[in-house]
Amino acid sequence: MALFFGRTICSFLCPFGFLQELLYKIPTKKIKKSKTTRRLSIAKYIFLVVFVLALPYGVYLATGIGSPFFCKLICPAGSLEAGIPLVIANESLQSLIGFLFSWKMSLLALFIITSIFIYRPFCRFVCPLGAIYSFFNKYALFGVRVDTAKCISCKKCINFCKLDVHEVNDRECIRCGECISVCPTEAISFFQKRTNNNTIS
Repeated sequence: MALFFGRTICSFLCPFGFLQELLYKIPTKKIKKSKTTRRLSIAKYIFLVVFVLALPYGVYLATGIGSPFFCKLICPAGSLEAGIPLVIANESLQSLIGFLFSWKMSLLALFIITSIFIYRPFCRFVCPLGAIYSFFNKYALFGVRVDTAKCISCKKCINFCKLDVHEVNDRECIRCGECISVCPTEAISFFQKRTNNNTIS
């Protein structure tokens, strides 16, 4: 999926991303991207290394039993899309609710509230799956492309984008295509193929 789509998946297939988009549409004063949010965007790679790779592997080496620490301790998408429905549907699980469930509900509430003021905070600062997809952005077969022969480096696409991108299709780009409409030279489009002279056609 990453080789085919990169972070296009974040834009068009992720249900929690869709929820964040809807929450951000609630009319209120917004916290725009800045140097601070650009720095914070690195955090998702830390979550990937610590909670998806290091902790599970370390615990497995020590005990012989692995544990999905990110899903278990942090992931608000899992809480909303699976945890809450399971607890509602299964009365036997309701009696087992404890600190961990309360902690996850608190994190879910935090992400819901911050999504009203900050564009896609979970995607930008926390999601390790988005971090994995980001490594494939420049090589994925489908998504936005820039025709370097047409691009005049005006940066309108970067300034228009609500994410912490430095250029179209970098690791922070979720390839949503919203920048296409603001490009004055129509240099950005979906699904273009590279030509032999390294420009886009």
